Amino acid sequence: MRRRKFIGLIGSAAALPFRARAQSSAGMVKRPLIGVLALNASDDDSVLVKRFLDALAGFGYLDGKNATIVVRYAGGKPQALPALAAELVGLKPDVIMADVASAIKVVRSADFGVRIVGASMSYPVEQGLIASFSHPGGNLTGITNQVEGIDGKLVDLALKAVAGTRRIGLLINPKGANVMFERKGFEGAARQRGIGLEVAEASAPSEIERAIDALAKGGATIVITQANALFNTERRRIAQLLLAKQIPAISTQTQIAETGFLLTYGTDIAENYSRAAVFVDKILKGIKPQDLPVEFATKVKFIVNLKTAKALGIAVPEAVLLLADKVIE
Repeated sequence: MRRRKFIGLIGSAAALPFRARAQSSAGMVKRPLIGVLALNASDDDSVLVKRFLDALAGFGYLDGKNATIVVRYAGGKPQALPALAAELVGLKPDVIMADVASAIKVVRSADFGVRIVGASMSYPVEQGLIASFSHPGGNLTGITNQVEGIDGKLVDLALKAVAGTRRIGLLINPKGANVMFERKGFEGAARQRGIGLEVAEASAPSEIERAIDALAKGGATIVITQANALFNTERRRIAQLLLAKQIPAISTQTQIAETGFLLTYGTDIAENYSRAAVFVDKILKGIKPQDLPVEFATKVKFIVNLKTAKALGIAVPEAVLLLADKVIE
């Protein structure tokens, strides 16, 4: 009896430290690792990524305190994305916020199983990123920057702002992920309004001036720039080149309005980045991306740059200014 009791005491004593360790481990909450992959340069995207980080903080995710957040920028160079994606995936993140389609694709190539939230996805169904908006499938969800009819609305605003326009130019990057979808949209908008559309391509900074010369020679009196990383990075130069030819530049990228574009009309991308944090929070709390429907952009902004209008000698009608969410004077 004494031997049996002695063995029992040893067993209980040996179990105590194990239980203590188990409780200690159970009591420790794993710090989530959140990756961020942004296509554009840090100075361009820092405001947008900050909106995402601020929204994360609102949910209690603070870098270095109760979360680890690793941000990588590609500097507007798609070719830099694969290495950055591989680096982030190698850290074994709980979720990655990849802002645009090209960033999402390289993350998937690095690890198809990693959970991804897209902040500004364009044509995700057409590009095969998701099965449908309501049932995305796989490990990707987030927000699309699509707004139905936005191309036609931009053209309408441009026609009202610049009277007498009969031919519009479209500057596209043939290597861009969304190029065929955006081109089709603007071609349809021009056709429906009975105006001509002159298209020129540029896939590198060295090709932009030649493309703008071609648009001017083709008779374009307004130029639309495709929503693309190359044109976002080169936006100031594009605006200056067009200003020198007295041709107003317009775009659906509202964040480039202050760089010399006459007007921009498009999704409020900053709002999308804030909403991406909601998806990250839900995923970290256990909801699978495939069970989170992809949402549409809910806010659009119309910005008019009167400084550019003055430089171009354009008197923007009061009726157009009254429609603007912001007027740069």
